[in-house]
Amino acid sequence: MDFTQYVYKNDLGQINIDKSFKDLTTIGCGGKIQTLYYPKNIDCLIRAYKFIKKNNLKYFIIGNGSNILASDLDYKGIVICLKKLPYFYKHKDDYIIVSAFYPTIKLANDLADLGLGDLSYLGGVPGLLGGAIFNNAGAYNKTISDDLISIKYIDTSGSIKNITVDKLNLNYRSSVFHYIEGIIIEAKIRVKKVQTKDLLILRKNKRQETQPLEYKSMGSVFKNDNLIPSWKIIDSLNLRGFRIGDAQISTKHTNFIINLGHAKSSEIINLINLIQTRSRLEYGIELIPEITIL
Repeated sequence: MDFTQYVYKNDLGQINIDKSFKDLTTIGCGGKIQTLYYPKNIDCLIRAYKFIKKNNLKYFIIGNGSNILASDLDYKGIVICLKKLPYFYKHKDDYIIVSAFYPTIKLANDLADLGLGDLSYLGGVPGLLGGAIFNNAGAYNKTISDDLISIKYIDTSGSIKNITVDKLNLNYRSSVFHYIEGIIIEAKIRVKKVQTKDLLILRKNKRQETQPLEYKSMGSVFKNDNLIPSWKIIDSLNLRGFRIGDAQISTKHTNFIINLGHAKSSEIINLINLIQTRSRLEYGIELIPEITIL
Protein backbone atom coordinates (compact mmCIF):
# COMPACT_ATOMS: atom_id res chain seq x y z
CA MET A 1 0.00 0.00 0.00
CA ASP A 2 1.45 3.38 -0.96
CA PHE A 3 1.16 6.53 1.14
CA THR A 4 -1.81 8.01 -0.73
CA GLN A 5 -3.79 4.80 -0.38
CA TYR A 6 -2.92 4.63 3.33
CA VAL A 7 -4.11 8.20 3.92
CA TYR A 8 -7.41 7.73 2.11
CA LYS A 9 -8.10 4.28 3.55
CA ASN A 10 -7.65 5.60 7.11
CA ASP A 11 -9.19 9.04 6.51
CA LEU A 12 -6.02 10.83 7.65
CA GLY A 13 -6.45 14.02 5.65
CA GLN A 14 -6.14 15.44 2.17
CA ILE A 15 -3.77 14.53 -0.67
CA ASN A 16 -2.94 16.82 -3.60
CA ILE A 17 -0.88 15.79 -6.60
CA ASP A 18 -1.15 18.93 -8.73
CA LYS A 19 0.58 21.48 -6.51
CA SER A 20 4.05 23.00 -6.57
CA PHE A 21 6.23 24.90 -4.13
CA LYS A 22 5.12 28.03 -5.97
CA ASP A 23 1.74 27.52 -4.26
CA LEU A 24 3.20 26.86 -0.79
CA THR A 25 6.03 29.35 -0.34
CA THR A 26 5.95 33.10 0.19
CA ILE A 27 8.64 33.59 -2.48
CA GLY A 28 6.44 31.80 -5.04
CA CYS A 29 9.17 29.60 -6.53
CA GLY A 30 9.87 25.91 -6.84
CA GLY A 31 8.99 22.76 -8.73
CA LYS A 32 6.03 20.43 -8.66
CA ILE A 33 5.37 18.20 -5.66
CA GLN A 34 4.80 14.49 -6.18
CA THR A 35 2.55 14.12 -3.10
CA LEU A 36 1.27 16.97 -0.94
CA TYR A 37 -0.33 15.89 2.34
CA TYR A 38 -2.55 17.99 4.62
CA PRO A 39 -3.17 16.11 7.92
CA LYS A 40 -6.64 16.45 9.43
CA ASN A 41 -5.47 16.60 13.05
CA ILE A 42 -2.58 15.61 15.31
CA ASP A 43 -3.61 11.96 15.57
CA CYS A 44 -3.77 11.70 11.80
CA LEU A 45 -0.40 13.41 11.50
CA ILE A 46 1.16 10.90 13.91
CA ARG A 47 -0.22 7.91 12.01
CA ALA A 48 0.90 9.29 8.66
CA TYR A 49 4.35 10.20 9.99
CA LYS A 50 4.82 6.70 11.43
CA PHE A 51 3.94 5.23 8.02
CA ILE A 52 6.43 7.53 6.29
CA LYS A 53 9.25 6.64 8.68
CA LYS A 54 8.43 2.90 8.76
CA ASN A 55 8.58 2.75 4.96
CA ASN A 56 11.61 5.03 4.71
CA LEU A 57 9.80 7.48 2.43
CA LYS A 58 11.31 10.81 1.42
CA TYR A 59 9.50 13.74 3.02
CA PHE A 60 9.69 17.43 3.81
CA ILE A 61 7.73 19.42 6.41
CA ILE A 62 6.39 22.88 5.62
CA GLY A 63 4.29 25.38 7.53
CA ASN A 64 3.58 28.72 5.91
CA GLY A 65 6.64 28.42 3.66
CA SER A 66 7.98 31.84 4.59
CA ASN A 67 11.69 31.01 4.69
CA ILE A 68 11.96 28.20 2.15
CA LEU A 69 13.54 28.19 -1.29
CA ALA A 70 12.72 24.97 -3.13
CA SER A 71 14.46 23.81 -6.29
CA ASP A 72 12.88 24.35 -9.69
CA LEU A 73 13.06 20.58 -10.14
CA ASP A 74 10.12 18.38 -9.19
CA TYR A 75 10.15 17.07 -5.62
CA LYS A 76 9.98 13.27 -5.71
CA GLY A 77 8.57 12.69 -2.26
CA ILE A 78 5.92 13.67 0.28
CA VAL A 79 5.47 17.25 1.50
CA ILE A 80 3.62 17.43 4.83
CA CYS A 81 1.92 20.82 5.03
CA LEU A 82 0.87 21.86 8.54
CA LYS A 83 -0.81 25.21 7.91
CA LYS A 84 -4.36 23.83 7.72
CA LEU A 85 -4.17 22.14 11.12
CA PRO A 86 -6.35 23.67 13.87
CA TYR A 87 -4.54 25.88 16.37
CA PHE A 88 -5.23 27.25 19.85
CA TYR A 89 -3.69 28.71 22.96
CA LYS A 90 -4.60 28.45 26.64
CA HIS A 91 -3.54 31.09 29.15
CA LYS A 92 -2.53 29.76 32.57
CA ASP A 93 -1.04 32.09 35.19
CA ASP A 94 2.26 33.35 33.73
CA TYR A 95 2.45 31.12 30.66
CA ILE A 96 0.48 29.89 27.67
CA ILE A 97 0.14 26.46 26.10
CA VAL A 98 0.00 27.12 22.37
CA SER A 99 -0.25 25.07 19.19
CA ALA A 100 2.83 25.10 16.96
CA PHE A 101 0.50 25.71 14.01
CA TYR A 102 -0.55 29.13 15.29
CA PRO A 103 0.45 31.90 12.82
CA THR A 104 3.18 33.81 14.62
CA ILE A 105 2.05 37.32 13.71
CA LYS A 106 -1.51 36.50 14.69
CA LEU A 107 -0.34 35.09 18.03
CA ALA A 108 1.61 38.26 18.83
CA ASN A 109 -1.43 40.41 18.02
CA ASP A 110 -3.96 38.18 19.78
CA LEU A 111 -1.89 38.26 22.98
CA ALA A 112 -1.38 42.02 22.71
CA ASP A 113 -5.16 42.45 22.51
CA LEU A 114 -5.32 40.85 25.96
CA GLY A 115 -2.43 42.85 27.35
CA LEU A 116 -0.10 39.84 27.17
CA GLY A 117 2.22 41.65 24.86
CA ASP A 118 5.71 40.53 25.74
CA LEU A 119 5.79 38.48 22.49
CA SER A 120 5.44 41.65 20.44
CA TYR A 121 8.89 41.05 18.91
CA LEU A 122 7.26 38.21 16.94
CA GLY A 123 4.78 40.61 15.38
CA GLY A 124 6.77 40.81 12.16
CA VAL A 125 7.92 37.19 11.97
CA PRO A 126 5.97 35.40 9.22
CA GLY A 127 5.11 31.72 9.34
CA LEU A 128 3.86 29.43 12.06
CA LEU A 129 5.08 29.19 15.65
CA GLY A 130 6.71 25.81 15.02
CA GLY A 131 8.88 27.37 12.33
CA ALA A 132 9.79 30.23 14.67
CA ILE A 133 10.96 27.69 17.24
CA PHE A 134 12.77 25.65 14.58
CA ASN A 135 14.83 28.72 13.62
CA ASN A 136 14.77 30.46 17.02
CA ALA A 137 13.24 33.44 15.27
CA GLY A 138 13.07 36.91 16.71
CA ALA A 139 13.58 40.63 16.24
CA TYR A 140 14.46 43.76 18.21
CA ASN A 141 17.24 41.91 20.11
CA LYS A 142 14.86 39.21 21.36
CA THR A 143 14.27 35.63 20.23
CA ILE A 144 11.69 32.97 21.03
CA SER A 145 14.27 31.27 23.28
CA ASP A 146 13.93 34.18 25.74
CA ASP A 147 10.36 33.15 26.58
CA LEU A 148 10.11 29.49 25.63
CA ILE A 149 9.76 27.01 28.52
CA SER A 150 9.30 23.70 26.70
CA ILE A 151 7.89 22.10 23.57
CA LYS A 152 6.17 18.91 22.50
CA TYR A 153 7.12 17.16 19.30
CA ILE A 154 6.47 13.94 17.40
CA ASP A 155 9.65 11.86 17.19
CA THR A 156 10.52 9.42 14.41
CA SER A 157 8.78 6.54 16.19
CA GLY A 158 5.52 8.50 16.26
CA SER A 159 5.70 9.17 19.99
CA ILE A 160 4.99 12.60 21.50
CA LYS A 161 7.98 13.83 23.48
CA ASN A 162 8.32 16.79 25.83
CA ILE A 163 11.62 18.67 25.84
CA THR A 164 12.64 21.66 27.94
CA VAL A 165 14.19 24.77 26.44
CA ASP A 166 17.66 24.00 27.80
CA LYS A 167 17.75 20.82 25.70
CA LEU A 168 16.72 22.54 22.46
CA ASN A 169 20.19 23.99 21.71
CA LEU A 170 18.62 27.29 20.70
CA ASN A 171 21.25 29.52 19.13
CA TYR A 172 21.13 32.34 16.61
CA ARG A 173 18.59 31.19 13.98
CA SER A 174 19.14 27.57 14.94
CA SER A 175 17.80 24.76 17.14
CA VAL A 176 18.31 21.06 17.74
CA PHE A 177 15.72 20.41 15.03
CA HIS A 178 18.29 21.44 12.43
CA TYR A 179 20.05 18.20 13.34
CA ILE A 180 17.31 15.76 14.38
CA GLU A 181 14.03 14.73 12.79
CA GLY A 182 10.70 15.49 14.38
CA ILE A 183 7.57 17.63 14.11
CA ILE A 184 6.98 20.37 16.69
CA ILE A 185 3.32 20.40 17.71
CA GLU A 186 3.02 22.51 20.87
CA ALA A 187 4.89 24.99 23.05
CA LYS A 188 4.78 26.31 26.58
CA ILE A 189 5.71 29.99 26.55
CA ARG A 190 6.20 32.46 29.39
CA VAL A 191 3.99 35.57 29.17
CA LYS A 192 3.36 38.62 31.33
CA LYS A 193 1.00 41.57 31.49
CA VAL A 194 2.42 44.20 29.19
CA GLN A 195 0.60 46.71 26.99
CA THR A 196 2.26 46.60 23.56
CA LYS A 197 -0.57 47.05 21.06
CA ASP A 198 0.64 50.53 20.14
CA LEU A 199 4.20 49.20 19.80
CA LEU A 200 3.02 46.48 17.41
CA ILE A 201 1.26 49.07 15.24
CA LEU A 202 4.34 51.32 15.25
CA ARG A 203 6.64 48.45 14.26
CA LYS A 204 4.23 47.31 11.54
CA ASN A 205 4.25 50.78 10.02
CA LYS A 206 8.05 50.85 10.19
CA ARG A 207 8.31 47.48 8.40
CA GLN A 208 6.02 48.74 5.65
CA GLU A 209 8.39 51.67 5.14
CA THR A 210 11.63 49.68 5.24
CA GLN A 211 10.79 46.19 3.93
CA PRO A 212 9.43 45.14 0.50
CA LEU A 213 6.21 43.67 1.90
CA GLU A 214 4.41 44.38 -1.36
CA TYR A 215 6.47 41.68 -3.12
CA LYS A 216 6.88 37.95 -2.66
CA SER A 217 9.97 37.21 -0.60
CA MET A 218 11.45 34.88 2.02
CA GLY A 219 12.08 37.58 4.58
CA SER A 220 15.71 38.11 5.54
CA VAL A 221 17.96 35.88 3.44
CA PHE A 222 21.20 35.98 5.44
CA LYS A 223 22.04 35.76 9.10
CA ASN A 224 23.63 38.90 10.45
CA ASP A 225 27.38 38.94 10.91
CA ASN A 226 28.59 39.48 14.49
CA LEU A 227 29.96 42.92 13.67
CA ILE A 228 27.77 44.32 10.91
CA PRO A 229 24.22 43.68 9.66
CA SER A 230 24.04 41.70 6.42
CA TRP A 231 22.09 44.42 4.62
CA LYS A 232 24.97 46.88 5.18
CA ILE A 233 27.44 44.42 3.69
CA ILE A 234 25.24 43.84 0.64
CA ASP A 235 24.60 47.55 0.25
CA SER A 236 28.30 48.36 0.38
CA LEU A 237 28.82 45.90 -2.48
CA ASN A 238 26.57 48.16 -4.58
CA LEU A 239 24.10 45.34 -5.16
CA ARG A 240 20.95 47.22 -4.17
CA GLY A 241 18.42 46.61 -6.96
CA PHE A 242 20.62 44.13 -8.81
CA ARG A 243 18.53 41.50 -10.57
CA ILE A 244 18.82 38.23 -12.44
CA GLY A 245 15.68 37.53 -14.44
CA ASP A 246 12.73 38.26 -12.16
CA ALA A 247 14.76 37.82 -8.97
CA GLN A 248 15.96 41.08 -7.47
CA ILE A 249 17.86 42.29 -4.44
CA SER A 250 15.34 44.66 -2.93
CA THR A 251 15.89 48.40 -3.25
CA LYS A 252 14.09 48.85 0.09
CA HIS A 253 16.07 46.32 2.14
CA THR A 254 19.08 44.58 0.65
CA ASN A 255 18.81 41.49 2.84
CA PHE A 256 15.57 40.70 1.00
CA ILE A 257 15.44 39.01 -2.39
CA ILE A 258 12.10 39.59 -4.09
CA ASN A 259 10.15 37.87 -6.85
CA LEU A 260 9.16 40.47 -9.43
CA GLY A 261 6.71 38.10 -11.08
CA HIS A 262 8.03 34.83 -12.45
CA ALA A 263 11.38 34.37 -10.75
CA LYS A 264 13.00 30.94 -10.81
CA SER A 265 14.68 29.42 -7.78
CA SER A 266 17.86 29.10 -9.84
CA GLU A 267 17.87 32.87 -10.37
CA ILE A 268 17.56 33.45 -6.62
CA ILE A 269 20.33 30.92 -5.92
CA ASN A 270 22.56 32.78 -8.39
CA LEU A 271 21.91 36.03 -6.52
CA ILE A 272 22.68 34.35 -3.19
CA ASN A 273 25.91 32.91 -4.59
CA LEU A 274 26.90 36.29 -6.04
CA ILE A 275 26.39 38.04 -2.70
CA GLN A 276 28.31 35.36 -0.80
CA THR A 277 31.21 35.33 -3.27
CA ARG A 278 31.67 39.07 -3.31
CA SER A 279 31.34 39.36 0.48
CA ARG A 280 33.98 36.67 0.90
CA LEU A 281 36.40 38.10 -1.66
CA GLU A 282 36.03 41.79 -0.81
CA TYR A 283 35.54 41.66 2.97
CA GLY A 284 36.51 38.17 4.07
CA ILE A 285 33.03 37.76 5.55
CA GLU A 286 31.11 34.52 5.02
CA LEU A 287 27.41 35.30 4.79
CA ILE A 288 25.29 32.35 5.94
CA PRO A 289 21.70 31.96 4.69
CA GLU A 290 19.03 31.76 7.36
CA ILE A 291 16.54 30.38 4.86
CA THR A 292 16.09 26.66 4.14
CA ILE A 293 17.27 25.76 0.66
CA LEU A 294 15.65 22.57 -0.56
